Amino acid sequence: MPKAKIASIGCGWVAKRWHLPTIAELTKRGDLDYVAVCDIDESTAAEVGEQYGLPYYTDFEQMLEKHKDIDVVDIATGDYTHHSVAKIVAEHKMHPIVEKPMCPTLPCCDVIIDACRKNGVHFEVAENYFRMPGDRILIKLITEGVLGDIMRVHFIEPFRQSPFLHGSGKPRGISRPVSHFGSHSGVCIDMGVHRMSQIRFYANSEPKKIAAITKQFVPGDDKIFEDWGHAMIEFESGAVGIYETSTVGEQTVKGRYITGTKGTIMDADHWSDDFPLRALVNGEMKDIPIEKERHTVDGVDVLSRIVVHTEPEIVYENPFREYAIDEWNVGTAEEIMSIANAALFDREPEYGIGGRKDVEMCIALYESSLLGMTPVEIPITEITNYEQMVHDDYREVFGHALDKR
Repeated sequence: MPKAKIASIGCGWVAKRWHLPTIAELTKRGDLDYVAVCDIDESTAAEVGEQYGLPYYTDFEQMLEKHKDIDVVDIATGDYTHHSVAKIVAEHKMHPIVEKPMCPTLPCCDVIIDACRKNGVHFEVAENYFRMPGDRILIKLITEGVLGDIMRVHFIEPFRQSPFLHGSGKPRGISRPVSHFGSHSGVCIDMGVHRMSQIRFYANSEPKKIAAITKQFVPGDDKIFEDWGHAMIEFESGAVGIYETSTVGEQTVKGRYITGTKGTIMDADHWSDDFPLRALVNGEMKDIPIEKERHTVDGVDVLSRIVVHTEPEIVYENPFREYAIDEWNVGTAEEIMSIANAALFDREPEYGIGGRKDVEMCIALYESSLLGMTPVEIPITEITNYEQMVHDDYREVFGHALDKR
């Protein structure tokens, strides 16, 4: 059985928590060949290289030149570098997978798409949530019609809350500078791409238009991004999606709420893979039992399968049930193997362009907020005011265009 040779670029906390140990376990089980790691911080690169017994680099182009047989490159660098790094990877005829969000703007997403198309390689986006066991079975319930036609999807996500400050002034919307251009973007795109992905899957439809508002309720000298956002999404099916996120004020309600013509999921804790299901059975709404089977592999608690006791039963089998991979990292393993198999067998990865769709929905959110909650239609066909602001700020800081290297 052939196995893809893989290398990592970016070894920060995201890589250390999810990517690196998962790739190492897949390598241990014979699915991958881990070749090398790279990070611009030499101490981080050395630490990770020594931990996994791999050669390490601080210059990723040097790594690519040294190991010309690499098939896949896992890119877990800052948001604003994804497209430039992935472009160079593609020019080396290697297949990139980038962390989310795919890019901060759609023109940057298109840099990756165009580079991969030109060089005959595939690309993947590390969107893990829809690949997690709980979402896999939830999406299966929806696509198999257990909930009927989906009417509404709510996703409310409060994070650790900063207090409101007395006398902090009038709340402001999006303004320049848009970003400090560090590792991450604002919460409405950083975590928003996850939620837009899930909402789209739950609605079982494609978005048509988005109306939204963002606010910064607690400004500060070192604070750029919004601390609250709310979006309403109209889908082609007629379903409505509602997304809200907050990092300020008292703790608010949270959860995902999916309402269909034949059933509902009212999940107050979307961080858990457990969710309550009610559906029509013989004309009456009833609770449907969901059972998880678990076992242990090398001391790791591993999910075996999920059984939903509908008639007939709906079952999810964990494809990594023989691996020391916890429930959370099943999604990570799936995204890595998606691009590995795309590279080996020249087939489309599972998600790919879906990562661009998530960014597009978030861009529509920001643009609508800039336009006073005017709905923004999807697909977006021209660069938006919000994206132009991001590009202009980037040029002022770095002296060259964001979507060029």
